[in-house]
Amino acid sequence: MCGIFALFLNRPLTEQDISLGRAGVEALTHRGPDDGGDWFDRAKGVFLGHRRLSIIDLTYASHQPMIRDDLVLSYNGEIYNYRSLKERLEGLGASFASTGDTEVLLRAWQILGRRALDAVDGMFAFAIWDGDDGWLAVDPFGEKQLYYAQTDQGVYVSSELAPLQGLLRATPELSADRVTPFLALGYIPAPDTIYPAIKRLPPAGMVIIRRGQADHLSSYWSPLTGTPRAGPPKPLTEAELDSLQEVLVESVQGRLESDVPACLFLSSGVDSALVAAIATRELKRNLDCITVRFPGGDTHDESDSAAAVAGILGMNHTVLTSPDNPGHITSNDIFNLFGQPHENLTVAAVCQMAMAARRKGFRVGLTGMGGDELFFGYAKHASCYRNRTFYNLPQWLRLSLAVAIKPVECLNHRLEAFGYLFGVRDFERYLALKNLPAGLALRDLPNYQEWAAARYSRHDQPFEMIVPAIDLEDTLPNSQLPTYDVGSMRASLELRTPFLSRKLQELVASFDSRSFLAFGRKSVARRLLNRYLPEGTIDNAKRGFVYPPERFVRQYGNVIPLSSGLPQPLVSRIWSRRSEKGWHRFAARLVLANDFSAWWAADDAVSSSMRGPEPVATGIR
Repeated sequence: MCGIFALFLNRPLTEQDISLGRAGVEALTHRGPDDGGDWFDRAKGVFLGHRRLSIIDLTYASHQPMIRDDLVLSYNGEIYNYRSLKERLEGLGASFASTGDTEVLLRAWQILGRRALDAVDGMFAFAIWDGDDGWLAVDPFGEKQLYYAQTDQGVYVSSELAPLQGLLRATPELSADRVTPFLALGYIPAPDTIYPAIKRLPPAGMVIIRRGQADHLSSYWSPLTGTPRAGPPKPLTEAELDSLQEVLVESVQGRLESDVPACLFLSSGVDSALVAAIATRELKRNLDCITVRFPGGDTHDESDSAAAVAGILGMNHTVLTSPDNPGHITSNDIFNLFGQPHENLTVAAVCQMAMAARRKGFRVGLTGMGGDELFFGYAKHASCYRNRTFYNLPQWLRLSLAVAIKPVECLNHRLEAFGYLFGVRDFERYLALKNLPAGLALRDLPNYQEWAAARYSRHDQPFEMIVPAIDLEDTLPNSQLPTYDVGSMRASLELRTPFLSRKLQELVASFDSRSFLAFGRKSVARRLLNRYLPEGTIDNAKRGFVYPPERFVRQYGNVIPLSSGLPQPLVSRIWSRRSEKGWHRFAARLVLANDFSAWWAADDAVSSSMRGPEPVATGIR
């Protein structure tokens, strides 16, 4: 895992531009503490910088930026199938001077062009200069982030948001276009950020940069959508399970490629246990696994359950006790990590877990992230399937029933829940589910109806299929994956996710999607796990790290946040109910939206190490 900082200007580079580029690279040192470098073409206005975390081919032969013929590459991530792809490219006439994956990616682009993106299995973000144009791209699921700012002078690129904001003095915009999505979702969806001039590449996103202009944002892949079949649902056959197992084994094997010590983050859940079982039983890897416990916080201790799994598999298991308290996190911590408002407080635990693993000597960690998204494993997925009859009633009927029930809903919590969940317009169903029981308050947000209708008016599938698709295509790349990326890379640790395989997702989509939902939560993953562990080894749903939003909110006492651009009656209403389940998430988002302005305006909003020389009229807008 590494850090990228690049400039593609519409004029020749000045010394000040080069100094700014180097300051951007320096600001990403935590992402790549092992090596760094830059390459530039003054006349063409191009600067590519890189910080390296050495994982595969630790020699200088894989130093970046890497130059081959007319191509220059700055790349962050890992190409897991680089060995087989290298053989294919050698058959097409390519030669290699290194043993790593960086040169494989570069040669693949040189020979295959944009088709290289369909040939690689990996997590990545990269910037390429081909002598005429610049190219930016990220992996299919958005595991690696890449930000770019269009200015009057050209395009600036960074692996993280904060360096761009700090070096270019970008101005945030707390308008309805950004505040409403944030308060509804807890994040600002890509390609937008809190800064109008700075964009983030969405999953499978690609941009061409010509003469200092980001010319075209396109997508080279999108997840396939599984379709429920006719007739009653049936469990996957053993042959279908075999095919899933085969692809998952292949994915785990690729993600074990490393020239440095690697471990597995083992929790009490099914997904990480399945990865552990495959690594041990199928691939015969004596992989160290670690579980981090936080005695100073309110997080659930998963170490006993994880130890039981490790014992059955015969794995070397270490419980690391973190001296940190992941339940204590402030708004400034969030902004310093994400560079903008973001509600995922899990970032504190990810960062501290990564630091604990680094102290133990590991540089790579495998996780079970993505298993719930690929295999329909969240509790809400099961709930939506159970209640699909209500969710899929015609909108007019649901709304009419909600009105009829209203006078008696206080008699039964199920009647009350009907109004919250089902008695909403079609485009509100997902948001009502996500923000239960406070979803109706969203209607008071500025431009809410226009925004929500444009984003969530999907009628192509039953609602129980729409929710997992949104979680995979929206929530995962905008919330979980950025959290894991910035949290782990702050500790210079690379996290890998075997479930986030394009081949695996396409295979899952080829089955009847009801096979994953109709036979119990995580039924398919459990059936696979039962091939390795005694049935019942893992009985309970994973609880993981719990960060009560109300605890975060309590730090701010009784003072009502004065959130910019929001109706004060709405703010007062949310704040008055801040200790109630569901409403406390809204209150936490209000705090973050309110505190962001002060953080940005403060002289120390961005550390001096992130501030380069004053840019020459960048014209950022």
